[in-house]
Amino acid sequence: MGLFSKYEDPGKGVSKNPDKKLPFFRFFELYFQHFTKLILLNFIYIICFLPMFAGIIVMQLFISEDSSLYYLAFYLIVALSGIIIGPATCGVAKLCRNMSIEKPTFMWHDFWSTFKTNFKQGAIMGVIDMLFISAVSVSFPMYYNMAESSNIFYVPFAICLICSVIFLMMHFYIYFLIVTTDLGLWKILKNSFLLTAIDIKSSIINLVVTAIVLILVVIFFPYTAILIIILPTFMVFLYAFNCYPVIRKYVIQPYYDERGERNPELDYIDEDGETVFVDAPEFEEAPPKEKGGLRQKRETSGNTVPRSSGSGKKKKTIR
Repeated sequence: MGLFSKYEDPGKGVSKNPDKKLPFFRFFELYFQHFTKLILLNFIYIICFLPMFAGIIVMQLFISEDSSLYYLAFYLIVALSGIIIGPATCGVAKLCRNMSIEKPTFMWHDFWSTFKTNFKQGAIMGVIDMLFISAVSVSFPMYYNMAESSNIFYVPFAICLICSVIFLMMHFYIYFLIVTTDLGLWKILKNSFLLTAIDIKSSIINLVVTAIVLILVVIFFPYTAILIIILPTFMVFLYAFNCYPVIRKYVIQPYYDERGERNPELDYIDEDGETVFVDAPEFEEAPPKEKGGLRQKRETSGNTVPRSSGSGKKKKTIR
């Protein structure tokens, strides 16, 4: 087991969770457990960006930079690439979510299954994201240059900055809600905004880490270019680790509570991450002997938590 775990100490028994780790250490423990899978997932994700890069290269071959169509074609290609990048981000979010809660994953199958299942919402959200990135890339330099001649333009610059930060923090939840619920896109955006405000601590942690990583990548570029094979899935895994428990608490659990059903995720873990199957020898009965000395296996009522049996007629809204 663990190198420094005290599994041989005398006592009443062995705890199911003897060495509960701080979230920081738990995050890196889970991350390195799935490190190989995350690297492979990152390569799949990068492949989904290739159509955008191919389109830009073809555009540069046939359209001169001095032409008025150059920037129009460039931003059009970037926006349309969201049709593929959005669903691909859904696939990455689903796999990172499952890894963060230690749910079994099947890399290739789960990624493309999620890609197809959430294609519509993922594509719309992907296009919105790419349009937003394009707008920000134009507005920030424009307002900054205009502010040098007149201080009044610092106002729209500040507004753009605030809107960008809020929209970025909403993305800590958006794609996880897409792959977890059957809500409409407008409700997903609304809930993402509310969750960002409700758990502002996690949002700020994610924002600070994201800002530090981006700054370091820019400062030490091109040496940090190699990190492209690690960073995308690392960041999504970080968001899943910090934010999916918030989604479970404020979105998923209320859904089951309203119906008087048990959340299937809690069949294995409770809210503190501890196992709910607890050994209770004082409540166990000795199994009766059968003829021939064989023992009959019997399930006792004190050791397991019953699973809910939801009606098949209800629409499934939690995935």
